Amino acid sequence: MTANDIAAPADEKNSTSGLQHSNSRAGRRSAELGSTIHFGVFAFMLAVTMPRLVRSFSPTSDALDTSWAWMMGYALQHHLQWGKSIVFTYGPLGFLTHSYFYSDHMLWGLAATARLISWFALGLGLACILRRLAPDDKPFARTTVPVALAWSIGARFLHLSTQSAVIGVLLLVLALAEEDSGALAVELALAGALLGFGSLIKATALIVSLFALLVYPALWWYAGRRKSALLLALLPLLTFLISFCALWWISSQSFAHLPAYIRGTWAIVTGYTPSMSITGMPLQILSALMILSLLAGAAVALHVAGRKLRMAQCLLLGGLAFWAWKEGFTLQDWGFFRHPMTFYGTALLIASTGAVLLSKEKIRYVRTCVYSAYALALAFSIPGYPTLSLSYTNVFTNYEHYFALISSESRRAAEQSSQTAAIRRQFYLSNGVLNAVGHGSVNVIPWSLMVVQGYGMHLVASPIMQTYSAYTPYLDQMNARQVWDGRSADKIIYSYIVFDTRYPPFSEPATFRALLACYRTEEYTRGPYAVLSHAACAPPTTLATNKPFEGAIGRWIAVPQKASYARIDVHTTLIWHLASIVYKPVYVRIFLRLSDGSVRGPYRFIYPVAGDGLFVRYFVGSQTDAARLFSGDTSGLRRITGIRVVPDHPSLDYAKHLEVQFFDDGRPQRPRAVMKADRRTSTAST
Repeated sequence: MTANDIAAPADEKNSTSGLQHSNSRAGRRSAELGSTIHFGVFAFMLAVTMPRLVRSFSPTSDALDTSWAWMMGYALQHHLQWGKSIVFTYGPLGFLTHSYFYSDHMLWGLAATARLISWFALGLGLACILRRLAPDDKPFARTTVPVALAWSIGARFLHLSTQSAVIGVLLLVLALAEEDSGALAVELALAGALLGFGSLIKATALIVSLFALLVYPALWWYAGRRKSALLLALLPLLTFLISFCALWWISSQSFAHLPAYIRGTWAIVTGYTPSMSITGMPLQILSALMILSLLAGAAVALHVAGRKLRMAQCLLLGGLAFWAWKEGFTLQDWGFFRHPMTFYGTALLIASTGAVLLSKEKIRYVRTCVYSAYALALAFSIPGYPTLSLSYTNVFTNYEHYFALISSESRRAAEQSSQTAAIRRQFYLSNGVLNAVGHGSVNVIPWSLMVVQGYGMHLVASPIMQTYSAYTPYLDQMNARQVWDGRSADKIIYSYIVFDTRYPPFSEPATFRALLACYRTEEYTRGPYAVLSHAACAPPTTLATNKPFEGAIGRWIAVPQKASYARIDVHTTLIWHLASIVYKPVYVRIFLRLSDGSVRGPYRFIYPVAGDGLFVRYFVGSQTDAARLFSGDTSGLRRITGIRVVPDHPSLDYAKHLEVQFFDDGRPQRPRAVMKADRRTSTAST
């Protein structure tokens, strides 16, 4: 054997080692290049799809939603206490939901800047999470465009609270498979903080966030994580509580009102489904069920294969999908916009996560289910995308308007003046209405609260500030209690407006009874507004005209001659409770038979508050009827002689019988001479 023969294997070994080292460097360079491309694509798509940074309250065709959005800023500006002075779907940070130009410019600046920063931070956060979830031998750059597409389209349909919840849950998903102890602690802590932040933007997210955080330790144990680190699974809950309390304090909220905030939020959550449900396009329902079925099929396949870690991660994502299903299809608007798009946007993000997370799975069925769910969610998201407030053609205008207002006080003043004038034009109040309001505090019923900004009025709103939202006894009686306690406004600008085919006097029965006792018509000129003035009052004594008796669903129930109010208890079944949890029950209609033999209806019947005492003495079918009733002049009003309650279509959600009892308020009718004098005074004032 020669020296060359001995040296050959060593040279070959060195050559092989050098080749491996070279390949490793090339692999790292390729990965770095892929990351650069990946984040570059993301940053570009985020920049050109930035949601609108400046929105005006008026003019608008939807005064209902813009009014509650306006109230979010007004409430925080005037230090109203959530849970006591205001109860709503959104919390103290609800003003961050939309970048409306609030009269408090600091609030607008915070909202617009939060939208600008969160859009990039959460979008790139999604990219980082999915890159870390991706298997090492699967270049994540391959899925860059699908994932970026999912965020730039899907997240546009989601409020900031939902975006925060999605990223928070994805961090919990990532933490289940995290091996780096330092990264694990950061992921868990950040997840809890994001969920706490989202829960103060949208109050109803509080329930979902607490549920996810409380079940997380069980999923941690099920996924086979270290039992010694089980206490670490409680870290998200701890940071949730810390961030929630810190933001609650920063929002100038009292901790004494925190129990009331939770109680009011629970009332909203439990009453929302039976009172607000609407059924829209059947095609959307079918597609949503298909998406849920595909995601469920992938999870079942993983369970059968014994993939506990993947199964635990899918359960977290499945909970997020179910929340989006309830959010999008309880109140299902017709067409490709608003509530249903919340589901498609969330489903698109979940499916893109699944596509990355399960890309290495050998079970072809699992990958097929996830990719099919992604394709369906994308197909139903795209038609709704043009309805969003910003298109690619005015990207520059979006940024220019924002930076101009942020940097120039004169531009902000001009914008504010223009917006206030637009509100005044949209909600034109006659001189008679303005003189009647005077300098007293004012409430606006049923919902156009932002009218007070246009005319510089002092607002004292109801705790449940828009009538249609007082859909449980707790919420209805909270509004009524404000009136009985003497804390309500001096004047009410009242409009008879029908919402969701409801009969307005039945929307909040206890409050309507309090208004009848404590307010009188001061000004009405056959326009869209009447002014009601506060008068001395006390809660009337209601006298039962009969014992409770059983009526039948679908049959007429006679209203006694002396009855002023009716309490109706619609009995629900176990099927109703299951339907309320999984989807929504069939809603109920009510018909009214009048003294002239005519029948009015069907009206949407909000039966959860029907026990608060429905006003059944007279039929109030117009603004004129309402003005007469509050003035005490009932001579032109027709009596209600019968009521009939019936489900919208045959259903097992309700029992066949309901319980009914009638009451008289015990108040004598006003003398006709007084009513005539009231009419002469009103005419002279006009």
